[in-house]
Amino acid sequence: MFNHQFSVSKTAIAICCFVALTLVNYTQANAQAGITVSPSRLYFQPGAKQEQKLILTNPNTERDLEIGVSLNDWKYDSLGNNVTFEAGTLPTSCARNIQILPGSYFTLPAGSSKEITVVIPPNATQDSAVPVRTAMLYFTQLNPGDSKTENGAAIKVTVRMGVKIYQSSSANAAKNMEIMDFAVQKVNGKIASLKLNVHNTGNIWLEGKLSYELFNKKTGKKTKLNTEDFYSLPGDERVFTTNLPDDMEPGAYTATAIVNYGKDEGLKLAELDLDL
Repeated sequence: MFNHQFSVSKTAIAICCFVALTLVNYTQANAQAGITVSPSRLYFQPGAKQEQKLILTNPNTERDLEIGVSLNDWKYDSLGNNVTFEAGTLPTSCARNIQILPGSYFTLPAGSSKEITVVIPPNATQDSAVPVRTAMLYFTQLNPGDSKTENGAAIKVTVRMGVKIYQSSSANAAKNMEIMDFAVQKVNGKIASLKLNVHNTGNIWLEGKLSYELFNKKTGKKTKLNTEDFYSLPGDERVFTTNLPDDMEPGAYTATAIVNYGKDEGLKLAELDLDL
C-alpha cells in the first residue's frame, strides 16, 4: 500500500540543464578515433544571449575528419530513454529556429579544434504554453576510420556526438515533481523490486537523484539502495524500477523513496510498508 507522500518546498531557480549523448557506432575503437565536444550542453533563457559557443576537437593527430552537422527533435520515454524524431515534428521543437555556424559541413584537421556557434534568432517563437523547447545537435564523422576489434578483425568506425539544446520560454521557471505511485513488483509470489511513478509538474527541465532506504521494523537496521540519477522535461511521467538485494533478511519493512530534484528546489518522499 502506498502510505504517505511528503513535500519539502525550497526556492525555485530558473535554469536549463542539458546532457550529452554517448558515442554512437563506436565499437572497440582505438583511443585516437573519434571527436570530442565541449561544453556538452547548451541552454537559452529569455533575456539571455541567444548565441552560444561549442569547441569541437579532433584528437587524431594523423587524420583529418569530415564532419556533418544536423539537428533532430527528441524526447524521453517513460523509462528515461532518448527517442529522436525528424527536426520540427514535435510540438516542443526548437530545431528549425537554430542556426549553426560555420555550416552543416566542414573539415576538422588532424589534432585541431574548431569553434562552433549555435544561434537562436531573437524573433524565434516564444510560446508560453510550451515552457521548454528542445533540439538535438549532432556532429557526425563522415569519413569512417579504420580500427580493429579485440579479436583483430578490421572494422570501420564512425562516431556521432550529440548535444541537447534547451530553450526556456519562462522567466519565472519553477521546478516541481509529484510522486504518483509507489508499489512493489513480485516474481513467483516474492517481492523482487520497488516501482516508483513520478510526474514533472513544473515548467522547467529537472535533473535529480532518486534513492531508497529500507527500515527493518524489528531490528531497526537500515539498508540503502543505489542512488539513481534522472532527467525529465515538463509534463514527463517517469517509471523507475529498482531491484531489492537478494540477501535481504525476511521481516516487516518500511521502504522510503526519496526524490531530490535540486539542491535549492525541492524534495519529495514516499513510504511503503512491505513484508519480505
